[in-house]
Amino acid sequence: MQLLKKRQNLFVYVTVLFLVAIHLLIVSSILFENPSIIWPLHNDTIHRVGPAADFYGVYHAGVNVSRGFSPYATAPDGITPNFYAFRYLPILAIAAQLFTLASPQVAYIFWIVILEGILALLIGAIWRKSSDPRVSLTITAALLLNSPYFLEIYMGQFTFVSIALCCLALMVRSNVPMLCASILVKPIGLAALPAFALHRSLRPAVAYALPAVLLLSFPHFVRHPDQWSHFFASNFELSGGLDPGNYGFLRFLHLVVTDVGLDVVLQSWLFFVSTFRFLVFSGTLLVVLFSRRRSAHAAVCALLLSHLLTYQHVWEHHITAVCVLAATCAANFDARDRTSRVALISLVVLALPTPYVLFDAAKNPAVWDPSLNWPRYADYVIVLFKVAPTVALFVAVMRELTRKGLMSLPEAIKSARSGT
Repeated sequence: MQLLKKRQNLFVYVTVLFLVAIHLLIVSSILFENPSIIWPLHNDTIHRVGPAADFYGVYHAGVNVSRGFSPYATAPDGITPNFYAFRYLPILAIAAQLFTLASPQVAYIFWIVILEGILALLIGAIWRKSSDPRVSLTITAALLLNSPYFLEIYMGQFTFVSIALCCLALMVRSNVPMLCASILVKPIGLAALPAFALHRSLRPAVAYALPAVLLLSFPHFVRHPDQWSHFFASNFELSGGLDPGNYGFLRFLHLVVTDVGLDVVLQSWLFFVSTFRFLVFSGTLLVVLFSRRRSAHAAVCALLLSHLLTYQHVWEHHITAVCVLAATCAANFDARDRTSRVALISLVVLALPTPYVLFDAAKNPAVWDPSLNWPRYADYVIVLFKVAPTVALFVAVMRELTRKGLMSLPEAIKSARSGT
């Protein structure tokens, strides 16, 4: 028996080392090869601004702040390569001044090292939480060979870091700095704060994270109301973006509404989106607040997914957030439970490249929307490759939260006070 266990452990170690080796080879290709090995697989590698453009947007914001300009200014600074416009909290631009001590290229590599370190922390936490080595190994393989994550690296994005830190706040004792950093890097985690607040052990994280965001953002926006207007418009008054780079549920709905010919919906699309977003998030929040199943992991996952499913600009790199949520649920629920199984299957499918490479035959970077020359079914195939497992995961965690029923208002208040 001991010999069998040693052999199983050896197999796990060798497999993980093999996966890490492949992972590092792909990351090296992204950082040092042009085009990289992942270039043909994504709309955003072929048809958008080049490598590290999102990171360079933050770097550029840091340069602007150091020169006394608005972090949201888009004029070239003479230092930063091609970049996307900065759209995050001003504190991130202020902190990004540290990156400007190095050249943009060196700073980008340093950011990827940080990103890789957080990935390692997440995998380590998952191994500690999961009771089944087979589940842990499958999650590890999916996270190390994760196609959206490799796109995240290519773009120098911040979504993975934000959601990984949010989920780590559920799994490690030092949850206060994890949650604070998650929200300050990218405030997606604000949607999950009600779930954290329901649990006594997680409330200190909320007690620090929310004031931190307010104190580090509100005074700045009061002094610079024009910057608040820019931040709000960039993140909450979204329009357009419903092209092949979009992998969100709203992109799928837009395809359906267009093909069915529901002109009434198309003419009032922004109103429809706002209403849909309010109903889905508020409904999810009510389930979280009244659920008898006090699972922080399911509640956080449900709230964050309700945001991602109703947000208009969900790019392929955003799927890294869904992957982290799926990995967290798969690791923290019993492997025999349906929620864990659905989460694991969703994670594996989400980690795979989409069939995009099969349809974009020309791969011409000068073309903004290559789908104009595709058969219509191609748009559905590509977007459903990410939307279907995301919806499946959302349904699974909502089922998890409702399978023991919902509490009455007095019960919910009592439970919230006790924090259990």
